[in-house]
Amino acid sequence: EKLGLLKMDFLGLRTLTVLANTVTLIREARGVAIDLDALPLDDAKSYALLTEARTFGVFQLESGGMRDALRGLKPSSLEDVIAMVSLYRPGPMELIPDFISRKHGRARITYEHPAMQKFTQGTYGIMVYQEQIMQIASEMAGFTMGEADTLRRAMGKKDRELMAKQRDKFLAGCAEKGTAAAKAERVWELMEKFAGYGFNKSHAAAYALVAYQTAYFKANYPVEFMAALLTSEMGDTDKIVKYIDECRAMDIKVQPPDVNGSAVQFSVDGDTIRFGLAAIKNVGEAAMESILATRKQDGAFKSLEDFCARVDLRLVNRRVLESLIKAGAFDSLGLPRAHLMAAVDAALETGQRQQREKAEGQASFFDQLPAPAAAPTSEPVAVVAEWEADQRLEFEKEVLGFYISGHPLARYAAMVESLGMTSTSEVATRSAGARVLLFGQVAALKETATKSGNRMAFLTLEDMSGTVEVTVFPETFKASAELLRGREPVLVRGRIDDADKGRVVLAEDIRLLDAALAADGRGAAKTTSEPNAVRVQVRPGADLQEAIAALRAICTSHPGSVPVFVHVLLPAQEVVVRTRGLGVDAGADLVAELDQRFGAGAVTVDHA
Repeated sequence: EKLGLLKMDFLGLRTLTVLANTVTLIREARGVAIDLDALPLDDAKSYALLTEARTFGVFQLESGGMRDALRGLKPSSLEDVIAMVSLYRPGPMELIPDFISRKHGRARITYEHPAMQKFTQGTYGIMVYQEQIMQIASEMAGFTMGEADTLRRAMGKKDRELMAKQRDKFLAGCAEKGTAAAKAERVWELMEKFAGYGFNKSHAAAYALVAYQTAYFKANYPVEFMAALLTSEMGDTDKIVKYIDECRAMDIKVQPPDVNGSAVQFSVDGDTIRFGLAAIKNVGEAAMESILATRKQDGAFKSLEDFCARVDLRLVNRRVLESLIKAGAFDSLGLPRAHLMAAVDAALETGQRQQREKAEGQASFFDQLPAPAAAPTSEPVAVVAEWEADQRLEFEKEVLGFYISGHPLARYAAMVESLGMTSTSEVATRSAGARVLLFGQVAALKETATKSGNRMAFLTLEDMSGTVEVTVFPETFKASAELLRGREPVLVRGRIDDADKGRVVLAEDIRLLDAALAADGRGAAKTTSEPNAVRVQVRPGADLQEAIAALRAICTSHPGSVPVFVHVLLPAQEVVVRTRGLGVDAGADLVAELDQRFGAGAVTVDHA
């Protein structure tokens, strides 16, 4: 600037793309055209969402600390959101409790001068913004805006020499405008105190408006907003997992990819979200375009053979086909994934033959007639039994990077909750040195040797909320190496440490769940005894008839002798109903299906 040059920062925000995609999805799904610049800024649903801190996915407002601040503040206007964006930074954060107390009348608001009331009334007498300091200096001491900006800069940079000159100028200006010296001194001291905290309001307002817009869409168009949000984070597995969990908490069903229903990105299908084909590994852009163009031109695919006969098999090869099956993209055909996988060779062979004959002009006379339902071109194959639940989930993880139809750890959810374990997503909120108890499965393991030749390891521990990096030093690794190389989930006791790339856990003890329970004196019988009840929680706002129908359908497919209880959460009470004539096999498959329908943590299995 001293050379007369102007520097400008242009910020590219992913959230702007999320907002644009949300508007597009709303128009396509509901036929409603929305102008972002015309959203009402007094929407009650939006402020209720902010007050309840349901802000996962809301720009600038989704961290744990910010959610706590929002619960206390109970924002009721855009001005409140602007202030919170400004205050939630190192330093100014210490003003938040006083700001909240003043808003709700628990702390007295005083103004040293009418100018302070004029410019800080909206922030309850606290100078939150740099512009407020400039306006007060202009009003009280006659500063021009250019002079006030010099004052702001001197205060912000704590330039003592320049500050001394500005102080004298401010006091002289106040005296000239009739303000008593003592009062001018007190105002100067307040300005000096808050200047180090002051934030640029124009910047905060722009960010707060984007935050409000995302809150508005989440409150009023939740399915479209979450679909756009998931699309924006398609490459970040941890965030996808968290946002899918948020969808389940909001009673929004997330469906697997579907060759007959998916678009390239996440899309909206009624009140559900459909995974996009782009989420599947090994399915390239050219293959996706071929599938979508074929479906658009000739209609839905009727069978695996029909699919292979119609798409370009130079683009949709065996690897693509197997990835689509593992992701569940052919589930709508009504056959088990294991059966479809066993039929890949025959389907590809038939499809290649039909395409070759068509290319060579050997089409049958009957091809000129209206096409009947696709007839099998080879001997029917006996239906192959579906994979075990864990195998099916592992294949989903392989091609999607995460689980969609359930989670291998879902069966342990009640146990994890009862033991008060720390989730991986909570590690970032704990202080360094804090001791934690984690439960999860080893997603990645890297073994190495210390300088003295001892073996140690770095691993990624995954639970239902995300992942965390764990360092296992030689002594602990020696005792747990076989467990870490296996597939069973483990309990990790350790302490949190700061690392260059964020928080890590230094493991002090690693055991299997049963062994850890026995060591704690709880006994393994708790997990190995026979189940004697399955309890399913139906969350507030759910369609009760639809929920009961879904519960009956799922339970009927897992017959057994364990009774089922439904816990219905009403506004003022919880009603528990035992189902009649509905016994189940309370195994992992049942729990996984119920978790998928009713949300993680909604299912509890009691043991005798």
